[in-house]
Amino acid sequence: MKQWLLEIYRVWWREFRLVLRDEGVVIFFFAVCAVYPILYSLIYNTEVERDEPIVVVDDCRTQLSRQLTRNIDATPEVMVVGMAANMQEARELMHRKKCYGIVYIPRDFSQRINSRQQGHVSVYSDMSVMFRYKNMLMAITNVTQAMGGEMMHHTVEPVMGNAPATIIESRQVPIGNTAMGLASAVLLFVLPLVIQQSMLLGIGMLHGGSIERRRKNRGYDPMEERASVSATIIGKMMCHQVVYVLPVIYVLYFTPMMFDFPLNAHLIDTLALAVPFIIAVSFMGQTLQAFVNERESVFMLFAFTSVFFIFFTGVSWPRYEMSRFWYTIGDCVPSTWMSNGYVLMQSGGASLSQIAHPFKMLWLQCGVFFVLAYAVEHFVSRPRYRQWQRKSEDDPEALLRNDLLKNGAD
Repeated sequence: MKQWLLEIYRVWWREFRLVLRDEGVVIFFFAVCAVYPILYSLIYNTEVERDEPIVVVDDCRTQLSRQLTRNIDATPEVMVVGMAANMQEARELMHRKKCYGIVYIPRDFSQRINSRQQGHVSVYSDMSVMFRYKNMLMAITNVTQAMGGEMMHHTVEPVMGNAPATIIESRQVPIGNTAMGLASAVLLFVLPLVIQQSMLLGIGMLHGGSIERRRKNRGYDPMEERASVSATIIGKMMCHQVVYVLPVIYVLYFTPMMFDFPLNAHLIDTLALAVPFIIAVSFMGQTLQAFVNERESVFMLFAFTSVFFIFFTGVSWPRYEMSRFWYTIGDCVPSTWMSNGYVLMQSGGASLSQIAHPFKMLWLQCGVFFVLAYAVEHFVSRPRYRQWQRKSEDDPEALLRNDLLKNGAD
């Protein structure tokens, strides 16, 4: 046991020195975690837009359509900046960026409502920014529902006597995301993914550097520490755990504080949830490193996966609506459980005991990925290194020659 612990320490110290000496790994482990959360947060800042300029095309020209226009203008989301004579004039105003939306009230709007039929209002929105579409849709929906409730009140008042202003009153009470901002809803899912992707890229680059050193040194890595498979895997994981203490605190705690995102979780609970997350991602990276043969290949293998991983969290499409196949794939990704548990803590103020399921699933992934990383190291990586060493004994330039041929050199 003493020898095993000493091996873990030597691997940890070797890995730590490699991290600090490798500029590419430093960029992934530290610079990405420092810059990306700020960049993503600034993209969605400001979270809520007010008084989006729109124009109204009123072909009805009745008291009811004018009342609808005044009510729309009174909402905080949009502002009526003018009345257009027809749709062609309204489109020209939108093309000149005088407005970002058009509300069209058809000629038969009042006639249909007065004859107890459903009236129609069309909304045309500039979709270059999602905030605009959201604001316009929210404003028109709220106004039409309020007017419909008022008309229903006047209809049933003779029957019900002193009826309330609306038969059923609905109130919008935001919980957690009190600002009702898009960044507060989306960025909390993205922040754990930034940590995961930076770790995967850095671990892959470290492995790619080891591969390159072995090709130059006849299958041997001068920086290698001789240790058992389990000591090697655990030593690397402990290095990643130490390195990511400050990035985790910065990304998961200080970034929401800087941009006024929901911050209802205790720092201790956040760190406790991050512990199995970092372990699982470390073992996952050591499993996927079997597909890395050069430092540059990590970009092709891991960079694009962030798109899939963000969908797996359920931020853009509910997980319960996913097919069983994709739902199961999402369960295998650490960021899925970390993001959902993190959002519950930050937005809903849940304690660690109240997110026991994501917490347990992260620990389960630690065990599963440890077994997979052990299998990759024992049955894939080390046999390949021994094969390279035997091949280099017969031909010392074989590995370099194969590397040159692979890269198109004669």
